[in-house]
Amino acid sequence: MRSQDVQERPDVAVVLAARAGDRQASEQLIRDCLPLVYNIVGRALEGHSDVDDVVQETMLRVLDGLPGLEQPDRFRSWLVAIAVRQVRDRWRSRQTRPTAAPLEETVHEADPQADFADLAILRLALAGQRREAVEATRWLEDEEREVLALWWMEAAGELTRSELAAACGLTPQHAAVRVQRVKERLETARAVVRAVATSPRCTELAAVLTSWDGRPSALWRKRLARHVRDCPQCLFSGSDLIPAEGLLGGFALVPVPIGLAGMVLGMALEGGSTGATAGAGAHAASGAGRVTRILGRLAAKPVAAATAGAVVLTAAGVAWYAGTRSHEPAPRPAAAAPLSPAAPSASPTPSVSASPTPAPTASVSPTPTPTAAARFSGRHALRSVDVPGHYMSQSAGLGVLNPVDAASSAVTRQAATFTFVPGLADPDCYSLRDATGRYLRHYAFRIRLDTNDGSALFQKDATFCPRSGSATGSLSLESYNYPGRYLRHRDNLQLWLDPAKNTAAYRASRSFLVVGPQA
Repeated sequence: MRSQDVQERPDVAVVLAARAGDRQASEQLIRDCLPLVYNIVGRALEGHSDVDDVVQETMLRVLDGLPGLEQPDRFRSWLVAIAVRQVRDRWRSRQTRPTAAPLEETVHEADPQADFADLAILRLALAGQRREAVEATRWLEDEEREVLALWWMEAAGELTRSELAAACGLTPQHAAVRVQRVKERLETARAVVRAVATSPRCTELAAVLTSWDGRPSALWRKRLARHVRDCPQCLFSGSDLIPAEGLLGGFALVPVPIGLAGMVLGMALEGGSTGATAGAGAHAASGAGRVTRILGRLAAKPVAAATAGAVVLTAAGVAWYAGTRSHEPAPRPAAAAPLSPAAPSASPTPSVSASPTPAPTASVSPTPTPTAAARFSGRHALRSVDVPGHYMSQSAGLGVLNPVDAASSAVTRQAATFTFVPGLADPDCYSLRDATGRYLRHYAFRIRLDTNDGSALFQKDATFCPRSGSATGSLSLESYNYPGRYLRHRDNLQLWLDPAKNTAAYRASRSFLVVGPQA
């Protein structure tokens, strides 16, 4: 099944015109092919900081080599083959590059802000098994990711098998063998991702993970896979995984960063303007206008229609992307009141519910220390509005509501105490840290506590923005990277990140009173 935003295959006539030097045809080729090249290179290099450079080099070689292209009908295979060669060249340069720094400091150069799995998850609003499949790509070898990047595009309807084989320099039969091997590695990595994320973990897997540094790698995939294959509990946790082909049908392309698109288009315009002297000012102005129009069309490509198997973006997400074309979430509305320094002695200020129908105010005896409008800092506890005596807490690394009172043990009271710090992804929001240094974050929409791995995705997962709660002086915590989803407890008292509902019960379940520390 082809993705709804699948790139149009260049018409042979357009390729011929571009080869002959037609400027508009060259721009058409860039518009059609840049998203495909960006997704192949980004996934093959897994968001390495060289991705943008490799994409630019690829497109430059395509434009330079176009006049000598002998078979215009095979333009797409030729394009992808150039992208693959550039990826391999970059691998070789990284392996042979002399360095003065210790090897362990230079082997992994991935830029946390450019991690391609993070970009795919955030920009395409992935969840569930699609998110797990993207995360599983981090556990593959470089050579495996090259084939995976091409097969991923084939499964999404962007490439044919013959184009994939030509790009790898293989016969279709040998390409099928390579693809099957990589698919098996990906399925193994998906099982590992599921087993590692399952809570509570099986005790034997937890023991194996004690020496893991938290960074996915092919070596650790092999180690963990040996356990997962032989462990009934881990096998059961992944028993509902569906084949990757079923997830990738209709998979949208990760949008090209607007800055990168602008650089490539500017490069093309500059190359096509050699020798143009008369009317240079008007020519430059019209070129800039064309760049703007093409950027707009490129930015619109990733939006998928709401069809079976397609990635569906919310209307708000579409509006945000069309309006800002940024990697970051849309600017959030202000909280109930401007943030100001914490004032524990301030009197609670009534806050208005975000919903048209206010929820009933829960009866709470002690007075909360700060108000919903205050800027919190330091150690606090969050008491549930609608479950008396219960506090936001943790059990086996997962977020829960637990009863806490004066008779509770020191461990129980400490588990219900968090330090409020400026949000890791946005200082106007919050991140909550426990006594061991772990942060409250969501993973597959389950609230849990994990050590900060330094990635951009973790920072966004661990950032929550304050909103008015259902009771006077209470607040709700909205996800930074999933606007419209709130941290709340379900009927079983587990904490999840759930989409907003306009009911009194829902508003109460996501409302908390910020009180003094319990430990």
